[in-house]
Amino acid sequence: MNLRRMIWVVLTALVLSPAVVMADKDMAAPKSATSPEFEKMKSLVGNWTGKCKMGCLTDRDLLVNYKLTAGGTAVLETIAPGTPKEMTTVYHMENGKLVMNHYCTMGNCPKMTLKKSSDNELYFEMKGKDGISSAQEAHMHALDIVWKDPNHISASWVMYTDGKANPVEPFVLTREN
Repeated sequence: MNLRRMIWVVLTALVLSPAVVMADKDMAAPKSATSPEFEKMKSLVGNWTGKCKMGCLTDRDLLVNYKLTAGGTAVLETIAPGTPKEMTTVYHMENGKLVMNHYCTMGNCPKMTLKKSSDNELYFEMKGKDGISSAQEAHMHALDIVWKDPNHISASWVMYTDGKANPVEPFVLTREN
């Protein structure tokens, strides 16, 4: 490389480096709203195992994975990952409230909002028919997550069929180490 070209490269790098630093600052994600309940959901990050007696997953060993995604603004729950019965739920803040969208093997995506919480419980419930075609369509309508301790939870889903509640046997899960 000749001296003239080397000087050109060095000067160009010096001129452009502040622009690169400024672009990086401009592209930083804004700090998103959070809540103690969302922080509680974040505490689930990792793999959980247990038994399942729910419809399409009856009497099976169950793996549930929780991970942070979207720059820490959402928790992605994957039930039965890598299987034909895999389902996902995304927990995130919306207008200051913790909400979830459940992508179900039934082919719908009910949206639920946190209705009540305590130090060891988060209860979500659907309002209206957001994510389903009619109130008569079979869908998951509510979810109650209870922390027995940091390494043991139960997840109790409520399924609606023909507009009526059908509670499902809870997932009883243990954190894998």
